[in-house]
Formats: sequence, C-alpha cells, structure tokens
Amino acid sequence: MATLVLGTVGRALLGPVGGAIGALIGNRVDHAVLGSPRRQGPRLAELSVQTSSYGTQVPAIFGTMRVAGPVIWATDLVESRGISGGGKGRPSTESYSYSANFAVALSGRTIRRVGRIWADGRLLRGEAGDFKVATGFRLHTGTEDQPVDPLIASVEGARASAFRGIAYAVFEGLALAEFGNRIPQLTFEVEADAASLSCGTIAQALSPWVRAGDDGTMVGGFAASGGKRARGAGDARRYERRSVGGGRARPAPRGARPRRRPDPHPR
Repeated sequence: MATLVLGTVGRALLGPVGGAIGALIGNRVDHAVLGSPRRQGPRLAELSVQTSSYGTQVPAIFGTMRVAGPVIWATDLVESRGISGGGKGRPSTESYSYSANFAVALSGRTIRRVGRIWADGRLLRGEAGDFKVATGFRLHTGTEDQPVDPLIASVEGARASAFRGIAYAVFEGLALAEFGNRIPQLTFEVEADAASLSCGTIAQALSPWVRAGDDGTMVGGFAASGGKRARGAGDARRYERRSVGGGRARPAPRGARPRRRPDPHPR
C-alpha cells in the first residue's frame, strides 16, 4: 500500500524520478510493516484416505511368498508445514509435506516374519530391515492373543481392534513425498514357514476332511484364497472350510449307501 501511495506522490512532485524514489521508499515501508511476501507451494485439498476392506479376503500364506494385502485401517494424511528462503527482501516459500498412518493385512494364518517390502515396485525395505524413506514399522504375526497396536489404540480408543488371527503390518508416519503424496501400492516378502511344505500338509491345514496320505509335491510358497475376511473395526473371524466344489463339506450319515451315477453311455 505504501509503495502505491508514495510512488504516486513522488511522481506528482518530482516526475518519473520522484515516482521511482517514492515507490522504493514505500516498498521498504511495506516490508517493515507487513513482512516479506510469501509464496505457497503445492498443497493437498483433501487429506482423507479412502479404504475398502470390509469383506476383503485375506489369504492364508504357507511357506514364503511375495504378497500384497488390503489396507484394513488408516487415519487421514498428516500435513506438516515448513518455510524456506526469504530475507533481504526476497519472498519466502511455504511448503507442505505429508505422511500416512495405516495397517495392511498380510495373512489369515500366523507368520514368522516379513523380509523385503516394495512400494510401487521400488524397494522400500531391504533384507537387513533398513527403510529407504522415513517411517515407523511394527509387525503383528497373527496370533490369537496378539495385543492391540499402540497407534490404533491411541486413535480408536475402546473401539480399537487387535485383528487377532490376522497377520498385519502397521506403518506410522510413512513419508509420502516419494510416492506423489499418496499411500503407495505395497508388496511384502512374507515368511510363514521356515521351510518348504508338501501339498498334502497344506491341504490338511485347510480342511479337516482331508485324510493323511501321499504328501505330494513340495512347494516353497502357497496362498490359499477364500480364507479370512478383513472386518475393519472388528476382529477377523475364522475362515469357513469348504470343499473343492464350493459347497460346505458334510460327512455322510451313518448307514447311507453311496449313490451310483447314471451311466452316460448305456448299453
């Protein structure tokens, strides 16, 4: 304001030279009274995180596999403000950075550990457990007595779920600048068993109707879909064991004779 007023007065009294001198004096007055002008960097208009996890199937992991899981809990993005530059009449810049707090379901079966983690296809966590960006990380292995995560408890209070029976990972304050200020697509190297398993062992673990027999082929990793379902605010329930045909397996009643299928090619 002072720049405009003093510039106009100086121009009226001394011509163009007076206008320039008046504008220069007014600019100094404006800086002393109002401070240096400040530029604002890019800023998100929406901080909420949309998740769709209720009813999402969480596979039971056997052996070691690279898996991607659903986000089962998250807070809004956390915004941090910083000011850089400025001084000697130059404008300062107001910048914004964002971080995320969220939990990802990994397995409907107890696991041993998590190795490497990838974010949008790039390595986020190395084999030694070192993260490439700033974040807090906690792993819950999916036991039936695992406690509530402290971050979830601090946010949800008495409604907080321990997600017992579900193995999941919690990220606290994951810096999002490298991922376009959004939660990236995450995949995890999940180790559920120390060694390879036979197909027979996996089948017996999934269904009580499978009888012991030939163990079959050995596999290094297997994900059994149709397992537990993530339930967001509540504990996950035990998965239903189903037969191959999709119907629920039931034992035959006592004394019942097996039915013969009609011959498709009668003589």
